[in-house]
Amino acid sequence: MPCDQSLLNQKPMKQASFIFIAIIFIFLNAYSQESQPTVSQIQNSGTYIYGIGKADDFDLADDLALEDLISQISVNVESYFVNRMTEEDGDVKSFAESIVKTYSNITLLEAGRVLVSDKRGRYEVMRYISENQLDDIFESRAGKIKAYVKAAIFAEQDFRIGDALKNYYWGLVLLQSHKDRDKLSYSFDSDEQLLITAIPDRINNIFSDLTIKISTIEEDKAEKYKAVYLDVTFNGEAVENLDYVFWTGSGPSNLVGMRSGIAIVEFFGDTECNLAEVKINVEYDYKHKTANDLEVKEVFNNISLPKFSRATYNLPLPMDAPEEMKVDIATQTKKLDIVKINEISKSGKVRKELQNIIQSIDKKQYSTMQGLFTNDGWDSFNKLISQGNVKVMPSFDTLRFINLDGKVIVRSIPMKFDYSTTNRDFIEQVVFTFNEDMKVEAISFAVSDKAINDIVSKSDRFGSVEDKYHLINFMEHYKTAYCLKRLDYIESIFADNALIIVGHVVKAAEPIDGMYSKVGNDRVKYIELSKEDYIERLNGVFNSKEFVNIHFEESIVKKVNGDSKIYGIQIKQDYYSTNYADKGYLFLMIDLNDTINPKIYVRTWQLEKNQDGSIYGLSDFYIN
Repeated sequence: MPCDQSLLNQKPMKQASFIFIAIIFIFLNAYSQESQPTVSQIQNSGTYIYGIGKADDFDLADDLALEDLISQISVNVESYFVNRMTEEDGDVKSFAESIVKTYSNITLLEAGRVLVSDKRGRYEVMRYISENQLDDIFESRAGKIKAYVKAAIFAEQDFRIGDALKNYYWGLVLLQSHKDRDKLSYSFDSDEQLLITAIPDRINNIFSDLTIKISTIEEDKAEKYKAVYLDVTFNGEAVENLDYVFWTGSGPSNLVGMRSGIAIVEFFGDTECNLAEVKINVEYDYKHKTANDLEVKEVFNNISLPKFSRATYNLPLPMDAPEEMKVDIATQTKKLDIVKINEISKSGKVRKELQNIIQSIDKKQYSTMQGLFTNDGWDSFNKLISQGNVKVMPSFDTLRFINLDGKVIVRSIPMKFDYSTTNRDFIEQVVFTFNEDMKVEAISFAVSDKAINDIVSKSDRFGSVEDKYHLINFMEHYKTAYCLKRLDYIESIFADNALIIVGHVVKAAEPIDGMYSKVGNDRVKYIELSKEDYIERLNGVFNSKEFVNIHFEESIVKKVNGDSKIYGIQIKQDYYSTNYADKGYLFLMIDLNDTINPKIYVRTWQLEKNQDGSIYGLSDFYIN
């Protein structure tokens, strides 16, 4: 679960809800006992696969029964792979066993259980599954494979190449674990293709259409430091996200996450600075994120995985770089070429203050900057910048000044962040907000260029230019608040009686000023989570993590009909922290009628999409 979910599901239910659930449990238990097959039926009907375990301890007997069941299922599915094996797979028996293991710790834990006997303290347990259930298990995995492919296609279209590679690859590794791996197909632009060949082709095509070029070289010979800046494009367009590792001369670097077509490679010391080439390996398997999907993790642990040699890029480094490519760190002054969205009376002062901030970050002279910030702005700056190794990237030519409610928003300065508590560096576009006194009151991470363009390009019926930037501003501050653990801000933007949906459960608060009705009965579950409970658990999560970063993979923004400035935002959220990672789908219903005090009326989070491929959205709520 994401940072604000890992502890939230632990809240005890109210007594009435608990009694209701207990009644349902008793009913289901009685029903299952009535419909549960007998030992004789399981053994003799020919429609079940079963395993038996015997031990003095019940749990051990149960584990042995499950192991035996897995072994029997392996025998059952061996026939699927005869004449369909590759040399890499090995023998049929071993491969079938490895396939079934990828299901064992997840799906097969739900297999039926019968206590055959417990004579003289010795337990005999039977675990079983019907052949129809086994087919359903494989069918469910086929659905997940196709869902990953679909997500990869969307990511590729949005130039989120890191997301595309991850989704294609995870679909491919799950495909290796399916009994019909050489039969499953998918319709690509109405062209039905076998996935076993189509997915590798699409991954290799991404590498073929991905261009990585050296744009600028920074060098400080006295400090024995060299920074190589890269332009990364896909079919001529700037890549929105991509992860990579480079060779330092003595070993691989940390994983680096790039943004908006800008990447960096850094070398330290005589040996590294004199390398003849930059060797980059583009990340495509995302093994470090497999905790997000236990099925994928099981496949990674049990099956030989495909490799892609095209993921390696070798870029020759000129011994004497052309003058237009060189930057002397000792003398450079970063240029701020600023485009004004509308007239700003104090743009000259903002430009000067921003120049001072950037130079202070470069020199790591943080104490001299405090007077340029408000108290909140300085607190955000300390959390974001001064606690890690931060580098301002020179790869920007134009910044945008936006005048909004008398404040000046400057977007977006690319920066690389390196925190000692993680093994992953990342590049973010950083947005500075200056108040009326020309002091920085807020710092935020920009949402993707695609998300911004999608909002700005909407018609006037969606909102004015100011309305659109208010919405963008809200999304960026919401995202950054979790990264900076700004509990005060998060608490301020939630309505006191907000409707909060945690995981797959729903509890409707009382209607807020008649704004919305309850969710339809088919959506309602029986766990209550108040704003107070949510904030309390979120505080616990923040206190338990050293570092948090949130990445929005996809976002869809809609507006409620009418003049009211109520918006719905659907986001695919990728969460990463020092020792935890996951993904999920977030929906926010926000009220921007008061732009100074925006409010979240509805927040939902779900691990997976609904069965029809949707996630919660405006259509699930009735706006009065």
